[in-house]
Amino acid sequence: MKEKPYHHGNLQTELIEEGLALIHEEGRGNFSLRKLAKRLGVSPTACYNHYPTVDELLAEMKRYVKKKFSDALIAGVTDEMYSDYPMLGMGKAYVNFFAENPHYFTFVYDSDDYRITLTEHSFEGDFEPFHIFKDAAVQCMKEAQIEEANFHDNLVAMWAATHGLAAMANMKGFHYDGDWGQLAVKLLLTKVTLC
Repeated sequence: MKEKPYHHGNLQTELIEEGLALIHEEGRGNFSLRKLAKRLGVSPTACYNHYPTVDELLAEMKRYVKKKFSDALIAGVTDEMYSDYPMLGMGKAYVNFFAENPHYFTFVYDSDDYRITLTEHSFEGDFEPFHIFKDAAVQCMKEAQIEEANFHDNLVAMWAATHGLAAMANMKGFHYDGDWGQLAVKLLLTKVTLC
């Protein structure tokens, strides 16, 4: 394979995006900077100049995906189309984000880099997009004057519906010929009853 010139386009972003795709295809255990360099048609040195170790690249991938996911959720919450029901916009954004980027879903949820814990009385996590989701949901429930005692179960129901659709969109043997985001809006609006 002929190597591409040393400098081409935005190699840092290409390393991240192609690295995420490679992990999605082969798993983290089979990931290496050399494999990534070969996939991109660049020298291993070009990769090592940006990320001297696999761990540094993985850490940057984590930041990259977390920021893109957070930005998508915030855009969904603030979408004027759903100004009366911001959770619909966020649910749509959540599902579309992962339906359009399955390699992100695998990277985030097939690792133990983040922790989300559900108990009978709490639903907590150390993942920024989870906090955005939870904070927006709580704010919507307050504005809808839902009793605080119901927040926990309502939040679990919203998360389960939204995350469940995103997971379905990433199942290899599952096919849906419609719009995943619109399905999320429809189900959140008509099937997830908050009280």
